Amino acid sequence: MTPVVQPSAELPRGTAGVSLVRILGRRWLAIVIAVVIGAALALILAKRQAPVFQATGRVFLNTSNAALGAGSVDATRAVQTQAQFADSTAALDLIAEQLKVPRLYVAKRLKVTPSGEGYFFTIVGRDSTAERATQLVQSTETAYQQLLSQYGNDSSGTVQRLTSLRDEIYKNLQKLQAQQAALPRNADDQILASQISNLNSQLADLNRRIPEAQVNAALTAGSVTLAEPARADGQVAPHLFRNTLVGALVGLFLAAAVVWCAYLRRPTALDGRGAAAALDAPLIAAVSGKRGGGLPTDALVSAMSAVLSPAVTVVALAPATRGDLSADLVAAVSASWSDDQGVVLIIDASAESEVRAPLERLPRAVSGELPRWAHEPTCLARSSGTGRGHLLYNRVAPARAARPGGLAPILADRAPAVDLVILLAPALDELPMTAVPATQADAIIVFVSGDSPLKELSRIPRHWPALAERIVGVVFDGRSAVRRSAHDVAPVSATDDLVGPVMGASGRAAAAPGTSSSPSRDTGRRRSGNKEVTDRYLRPMGKR
Repeated sequence: MTPVVQPSAELPRGTAGVSLVRILGRRWLAIVIAVVIGAALALILAKRQAPVFQATGRVFLNTSNAALGAGSVDATRAVQTQAQFADSTAALDLIAEQLKVPRLYVAKRLKVTPSGEGYFFTIVGRDSTAERATQLVQSTETAYQQLLSQYGNDSSGTVQRLTSLRDEIYKNLQKLQAQQAALPRNADDQILASQISNLNSQLADLNRRIPEAQVNAALTAGSVTLAEPARADGQVAPHLFRNTLVGALVGLFLAAAVVWCAYLRRPTALDGRGAAAALDAPLIAAVSGKRGGGLPTDALVSAMSAVLSPAVTVVALAPATRGDLSADLVAAVSASWSDDQGVVLIIDASAESEVRAPLERLPRAVSGELPRWAHEPTCLARSSGTGRGHLLYNRVAPARAARPGGLAPILADRAPAVDLVILLAPALDELPMTAVPATQADAIIVFVSGDSPLKELSRIPRHWPALAERIVGVVFDGRSAVRRSAHDVAPVSATDDLVGPVMGASGRAAAAPGTSSSPSRDTGRRRSGNKEVTDRYLRPMGKR
């Protein structure tokens, strides 16, 4: 084993604060898709809508004391009242009668708004064509002026009623006077005289009020200073750009709400510090999620070597969830470790084995210093990229590894014959299957990603203390799930993406892609889909 050099400073273990921007940034692709879908749906719906045209017209009112009829009337309130009068039920009935359409048709397409800047109100009409919208505004102005001359205290209708009442009183007065004339000369009817006197008084009062009502009616009819001719404003709906923008915003907000609710329901690690705090273990390294950079293999090997004791011969690499520990990372770290250690045995007890594919791309092992069982069908032997180390791969069924003592005979037979054993344990969220194989290792290094659930990780120190006490470090893989699923062995990156100052023995180089010496027979067997011979363990006939 590599000599141990402890970290010079303890890394912070505080849980990272929840940031909405970081949570949404991790799901940016889903959010972009939702925005595009929302904008596309809004655009499609907008194109399916019928076009709507608009016409407007303004009616200016005379707000003088003579027109209002009193000096104490608020002119602004008078304008608001006149605007409501133009949109009243009587006006709608008259407009519908003129246009020969239902009143509901007019009510949906007509809007009268009093102005807050002057003594006028605006009539807005909308219809399927510009001509129909203009006609609607014109009919509204005509109906308003007609109703204004017919209704009210001082309108032409009032003059007509007063005149009719005067004519009726005059006729009654003539009848009473005729009755009085028919009486004998010396007869005196006091009741008849009183009625004649009362009718004369009413007739005089009406003769006085009728001219006043006529003047006021003329002033009321003249309260409309100007009724603008209706003008067409063109097509106002649908607004393609506005609808598309609204659809995109709705998609953005809905996607953000769904992502946020999903995170609150199942919190995941925003960074390595949150996962390390949940496991109560130090964060030793982090892989950058930026594109264009390879794996910092030397930094990873140095960080893992720094937390291992010289007596450690079996190291368990356990992902927090399936997919957190990528095959390319295992192959690169194992190859770099073998350059320092010599012979590294990989025992794969994970539920889904993807490590064999990148290992098959490495050159065939030709060293005679390998154990005898390294050349048996149950073991895959390869040389590291630089040729200074060797990798041995052995697949063990997860069900067997989960049984008590399931890995004991394998470790007893093969661990003494190699320099380091790397055990690929099942994911931690698959407990209790992870407990037995992981606890048979001397030390456990946990690999987490942005998809690792914090609730499940926080239960491990409380519910599985024997497993938690063997965890010596946490490695955070910031790459996306798609990039982690790549099977190619990544080259060594010169970028050191460690979280803290971790010193220790470093590997020399990462595993290189396979050469022409890679056996085509193994590759063909892999592609054929047949069961691999390394999926079972065969007790070796002897040791080196």
